Amino acid sequence: MNTSSKPGRWASATALVRYDAVRFLEEAVRSGLPLRRALCAASERPWGEKLYQAPTLEEWYYRYRHGGFDALHERSRSDKGERRTLSPEATDALLAMRRAQPQVYGSTLLRQLERQGTIPSGSVSLTTIYRILRAEGLDRASLKSAGLQGPTKAFEVSWANQLWMTDGMWGPSVPVTEGQKPVRAHLLALIDDCSRLCPHAQYYPAEKIECFLDLLRHALRSRGIPEKLYTDNGALFTSEHLRTVCANFGIRLIHAKPYAAWSKGKIERFFLTVQSDFEQRLVFEPVKTLAALNERFWQWLESEYHQRAHRGLDGQSPQQRFQERSEGLRAIPPGMDVDGLFLKRTTRRVRRDATISLGGLMFEVPVSLRGRIVEVRFDPFGYARLELYLEDKKVGNGVLLDKELNSRNFKLENYEHNR
Repeated sequence: MNTSSKPGRWASATALVRYDAVRFLEEAVRSGLPLRRALCAASERPWGEKLYQAPTLEEWYYRYRHGGFDALHERSRSDKGERRTLSPEATDALLAMRRAQPQVYGSTLLRQLERQGTIPSGSVSLTTIYRILRAEGLDRASLKSAGLQGPTKAFEVSWANQLWMTDGMWGPSVPVTEGQKPVRAHLLALIDDCSRLCPHAQYYPAEKIECFLDLLRHALRSRGIPEKLYTDNGALFTSEHLRTVCANFGIRLIHAKPYAAWSKGKIERFFLTVQSDFEQRLVFEPVKTLAALNERFWQWLESEYHQRAHRGLDGQSPQQRFQERSEGLRAIPPGMDVDGLFLKRTTRRVRRDATISLGGLMFEVPVSLRGRIVEVRFDPFGYARLELYLEDKKVGNGVLLDKELNSRNFKLENYEHNR
């Protein structure tokens, strides 16, 4: 019997990943999309949790067309298992050096071996160095895993809003407003650990602290206040402003240990769902602006993701689990100035004409503040609110400068010096 007729015996994970990518390309081409655009779209999506360039995807596409699924398998090397161009002595020197300096990059080890005369310059590729290190369990990924400390078991809290996780991922390229040059959108999201419900997620034009604070503000208004917020150690999540906001709401801010991205697996799985479900639909129904992208995304989030049965929730949907375990949710206290807590903060010296510059715009402030250094608290999304503080006391507001209006109120005696 020909064993090649039974895919279960020989179909590698690599071939299946390539097949998924090829099927995506075929469906896109059948729908009328040019192959060039289909390849561009496919290159922005992970296949087997990895991104591939358009030429690689195109090679798979034509290999499948000419040879079918079998052509997508890895071609075995005749010298597989052999360490080419590196002698046993040089291999021992490499491994000894790696064990002595585990934090050093492979490229640095290669240069050091060449400098010592252990191997001739240019005789060994960096790929060979990394292959040997992986075979001995001395590559960076293996070393990090070996050094992990603390609990590594799967966990799940008992009640909704006990723990929120957050992270971000790159999304599709889209203009902020119609007619503008496309920018790479960045999706920021929050996930409730108990229910997998997403309190809020949104595509932003950049990965900035003000974007994350805007995300958190929307989530608090729609789903209540969590007990804990679990983030990584990126600059986005370690700012003083975020710590201040969490303190005001009684939220405990927790940071994952370095190299422990697996501890936020639930939100990483959410991102995979977004990429494989929502974002793939954009190939056939593109959006023209960032606002349209978010509208489409929120509709998918509420009508599909939140209502869909989740395997990790014993068949319940995120919405059902959140409602079932929502006892004790904390709502925002009445009268609390939520928007004020989320205002971005910076300092400016007031000019002699009682103006300050912010984001390329000019704002008028009270004349009494001329020459003073003030703290400016403002809404970074449109400057609808701009307040001025001295020693944590509000001393006035700023308004967008209107020179034409000021000219109507112009009085010569205010500017002319009497001799």
